[in-house]
Amino acid sequence: MNVCKLICCDIYQGIIKNRRFLVVPILCFFECMYNDNLVAILSNGSSFGKITIFDLFTLVFRGNDPISKLPKDNSLMELPYFWIAIFVFAVFIGFEYMHNDLTQFGTQILTRCRKRESWWLSKCIWCIAATVWCYILIIGTIFLYGVLHDFILTPENNYKLTDALTNESVVYESASCKSIGIMDRLCIIIAPLTVILALNMIQMTLCLVIKPVYSYIISVVLIIAGTFSDSQIAFTRSAMVLYNMNYLKKGYNTHVGIIICLTITALCMIIGGIYFKKTNYLQENMMIFRVNF
Repeated sequence: MNVCKLICCDIYQGIIKNRRFLVVPILCFFECMYNDNLVAILSNGSSFGKITIFDLFTLVFRGNDPISKLPKDNSLMELPYFWIAIFVFAVFIGFEYMHNDLTQFGTQILTRCRKRESWWLSKCIWCIAATVWCYILIIGTIFLYGVLHDFILTPENNYKLTDALTNESVVYESASCKSIGIMDRLCIIIAPLTVILALNMIQMTLCLVIKPVYSYIISVVLIIAGTFSDSQIAFTRSAMVLYNMNYLKKGYNTHVGIIICLTITALCMIIGGIYFKKTNYLQENMMIFRVNF
């Protein structure tokens, strides 16, 4: 079986037939509603003016102050529950697919592969495709909500709103940014995508060694780590677009975060491929089958 057939099979089984993707627009729609109401509360009777689609995107992936740096007299520890929910579910969508394919029906496909590298390459492409499709659903929902509620269709921020939001930070000082360059804006848009991709690739690679539940827990811990620390190592924080260096002084460096995520993705593909090539999963699965029988 060639690589193209493997990829088509993975896309059909792991994306087209995966009903978990149906939950993504629903979850994102509720977050859009929440943030729409948040803007109304922040305005407090005085209007910010017209809100843009990019504002809504910024609100959905807003994030929070790093909990580890909150002042000691600040008793309120605010977690970005909707932000966490989006990433936790984005990782949950296909967390056991590769493992199930490796230990169940997929073993028949694996025996028909001419090269083990083809099987692993197919899974990596599936992981990338599933991540991109999930992100398209998120962006599409944000866009649709904005259109239905008369948001301005522009890739610019309403800086009265962003200034009001950044001034609420008790850790950073607002940058009072009045314009963002095209490349910086592009990095802001793709940052959450690269984080989801890195998390999914980490989870898939770990499934070669440990059970999917444990690899999923590790991914969730990495997501939560971004809410506690603003260290560059906490790469999930690059998906908190309002808490980056464009909007806050000394905020997270989005460019570095994207590089870290892409590096992690590449390393997982290489390390996973080497480990998978050296491990005889067919023999292990046959031994398990004999024991259970």
